[in-house]
Amino acid sequence: MDQPTYARFRDALLALPERLPGWALVPYPTTYDAERLLADGLADAALTWAADPPPGATLLRAEPYAAAFHVTYPEREVSLDRLAALARGEDPHRTLVVAPGGREAVRHLLGVKPGDALELADWESAKEYVAIHPEAWALLPWEAIDFRVRALPVDGARPDPRDGDGSPLVRRLWLLAARGDVQPLEGALIAALRYELPPVVELVAVGDIMLGRTVGRLIAGDSVRYPFEGEGILPILQGADVAFGNLECPISDRGSPVSKTYTFRADPAAVEGLVWAGMDVLSLANNHLGDYGVDAVYDTLRHLAESGLGVTGAGETEDAAHAPHIVEVGELRLAFLAFNQIHPKTFAATGALPGLAWMEMELMTAAVRAARRLADVVIISCHWGIEYSAYPTADQMRISQALADAGADLVIGHHPHVVQGVHYHTETFTVYSLGNFIFDIDLTAESLQGAMLRCLLDATGVKTVEMIPVAIVGCRPEIMPPEHAETVLARMERVTRESRGLPAPR
Repeated sequence: MDQPTYARFRDALLALPERLPGWALVPYPTTYDAERLLADGLADAALTWAADPPPGATLLRAEPYAAAFHVTYPEREVSLDRLAALARGEDPHRTLVVAPGGREAVRHLLGVKPGDALELADWESAKEYVAIHPEAWALLPWEAIDFRVRALPVDGARPDPRDGDGSPLVRRLWLLAARGDVQPLEGALIAALRYELPPVVELVAVGDIMLGRTVGRLIAGDSVRYPFEGEGILPILQGADVAFGNLECPISDRGSPVSKTYTFRADPAAVEGLVWAGMDVLSLANNHLGDYGVDAVYDTLRHLAESGLGVTGAGETEDAAHAPHIVEVGELRLAFLAFNQIHPKTFAATGALPGLAWMEMELMTAAVRAARRLADVVIISCHWGIEYSAYPTADQMRISQALADAGADLVIGHHPHVVQGVHYHTETFTVYSLGNFIFDIDLTAESLQGAMLRCLLDATGVKTVEMIPVAIVGCRPEIMPPEHAETVLARMERVTRESRGLPAPR
């Protein structure tokens, strides 16, 4: 095997000769042609990295990589040919960043010899360099990826390490043998070198869901599935491990409207549509939960619970409203919390009375810290901000920072009815508003737009984020065509830059 591979896996390999009498592991100082080495009789077996399997080879290890760029990189996907050109240094405005062994990884993944590259101490340093330098890019192993860089789809394949053979960026280590009695060696090497992917969960979050008024009449004239049947929506919701949104209306046929400008209520039958669409967890911490009084709040909690939908940000008591909703996906535990700061405050749960979780800083940060002890990933929904403003307020930014300091991994904003910018904290990703998802508001062009957030999570937090713009047509969302989506994404990026939300040095 080559010296870099031996050095990387030295601890795992050192014990092998004791279990494999008759075999000696010999590191070569440089790269070599494994097939020629065997043909010349210089070795009985050899390890080699290659994208495609050499004849007769046994796969020992498959490592997922991702193409990482600065979050302002203008392209939304990249091809292998483009990556190869960048690696060769054909674009003088782009800088390839590697860690020790990174040049070999580029060669194995792209089949080209890389040109000039900036080599840093380790992959974490390489990732951080890309995060704060717009001209930089890297091929990063999955472990080094997080939301502070943009992991791009390659040749149409999303950066998802669970895809295995479907991903074009997988570095594979093979065993070639000239002898027939290699089964003991093969088994020992597979056990020593196998790549174990940590648990990964896909979360999709959407904006405000209001199933009353005009939406309710459309449901009555069609079906409970109507709000979710817009072009391209169902595959994203149903393809997620967990789908989350803000339910902006009580679910009840009881109560009377309280005295306020806008009051919403949805028929209990609408819950069936939420379940069918693949929704899993709903925030009720918003300024419409109490629109039809306490009985409707009780009904909402009951209807959602009976349908198997998770609820956060509201409960039959104040303690229940502030308690996290825990979702277990395989070996990963997600904690959801939700808080509202939009009046009327009378909708808040108090003592033994039902209602929502009001956004009070000390109670909120204490709840986040408590959830941090219970779960691998902590996700917060905030109902905040100014309606129809694309910019987060100073108060939103202050709260976002406080939640990050308390241990939140992901902060998802609702209420403004338009898409706002995002914030790349050191270890927390905040999207200040996802805008509308299902609504009958058409006051501005921007109120007829929204975004779905699709992200991958693991025990370290948020790995990747992807914003998917939607258009509200007939009160329901549909995926925007690329040319229209780019307008929304560019506006989000501009607002993020002007709000100083881009990644900053750690």
